[in-house]
Parts: sequence; C-alpha cells; structure tokens
Amino acid sequence: MKRVNRLRLAAAVACVAVIGVVSPPAHGAAEGAPAGARTTDAPPPRACRQGDHKLTIVVTTDKANVADGDRLWDSHHVYMRSSHQDFLITYALAKGPERSNPLDPASAATGRTTYALDECYRTGADIGKHWKKAAAEWKDFNALVTWMRRPHTQVVTLHDGTVRNSLWQPGKVH
Repeated sequence: MKRVNRLRLAAAVACVAVIGVVSPPAHGAAEGAPAGARTTDAPPPRACRQGDHKLTIVVTTDKANVADGDRLWDSHHVYMRSSHQDFLITYALAKGPERSNPLDPASAATGRTTYALDECYRTGADIGKHWKKAAAEWKDFNALVTWMRRPHTQVVTLHDGTVRNSLWQPGKVH
C-alpha cells in the first residue's frame, strides 16, 4: 500500500511539474527529492475543482506573430511561477495549430496558431488580484496586450468562470 501511495504522489508531482506549478519543498521533504516532493502525509497540490474560479484566454494568430507570442508566453510563465504561489491553483498554456473545422481534429490546419491559457484560482477576488499584480509587476504585461491587438489576431477571454463540473476526486490522481 505504501508503494501505491508513493506512486500516486510521484504521479501528482510529475503532473504538477509539467504544468509549471510546483510548490517549494515541503517540511519533511527528503533530501535530494524533486521540488514539491513530500515525505509527510500532507496532501499533494490540489487540482482545480467545482466551485473554483478560472481565467481562460484563447488567442489565435498568424504565423508572423508566433515567435513573439512564444517569447511573451514564456515570460508570463516565469513571472507566474515566481509570483503567484500563494493563490494560484493550476496554470497551463497549450499551443497548437488552428483547424479549418474547429469540430473536426482531423481537418486541415489553417496555418494559424492557437494558444490556450488556463489558470485556476480559489476565488474571483484572486483573479482580480492576479490582474492588478501582473499589470503592476510583470515587465511584459503591456507587450502581451499589444501583441493580442495585432491584426489577424482573435482573443476570447473568460475572465472569471466558476468551475461547474470537475472530474477531480479527493484521494485520486488524475
């Protein structure tokens, strides 16, 4: 049973590390253990679940804007990782080709790129805190806003969506 719990913990840490939100080593973390690894019975970082609040931004843009977009989103990731540990639950940025038929993943690519940012917070007030903090502290905030306003770029934003359904279950790693 201990082996299974360790495997679950290792899987949770790996999943969290992939999306870029890793807690600092917990009290009691084993020396040489990966960041965020815990040796105590403390629960692993939690998933976004029903009742939490989401900030989701989807940007679709032309090839000419992708290099700048990559640089800005990488800067955003570094900023978020260093400044939001106290109130950010999860953070993920996905990037991929826009499809000619958005309902058919096998349809031809349009040549444009879509970025999908997904951030999860406990409260809507935390999302407000994020916007104020990022605008005041993140050096590339205005550059990202300007990038999103470029010609042939579409932006859709869910500023404070409440998670209605979630498959997260206490005690299970998904």
